[in-house]
Amino acid sequence: MKRASFVLGTTLLFFALSSVDVWAQATAQISGSVRDQSGAVLPGAEVTATQTDTGIARSTVTNETGSYVLANLPLGPYKLEASLPGFRMFVQSGILLQVNSSPVINPVLQVGQVSE
Repeated sequence: MKRASFVLGTTLLFFALSSVDVWAQATAQISGSVRDQSGAVLPGAEVTATQTDTGIARSTVTNETGSYVLANLPLGPYKLEASLPGFRMFVQSGILLQVNSSPVINPVLQVGQVSE
């Protein structure tokens, strides 16, 4: 009886510890580099990923090399927007994040209208 309890307890412990890996993999990330139409990097651009099912949004700002990373995003469908004053907003929808996916999306911002 003690041996059966030990085997059952060890088996349950094994499954409990191995399920931690499954939960740790239930996120994804989007990364890339924001540039203008000439290919120059755009530091300080705001990049927002919005989960289209829930409306929850996460934002970041590009670094000095125009790069951004939105890590640990819940799985599901997303829309990505990038903006910077003086440029037209970039929008891409239909991005589906799956387990351990990490799409690289490189927005290109077009020069916007100059108004006085």
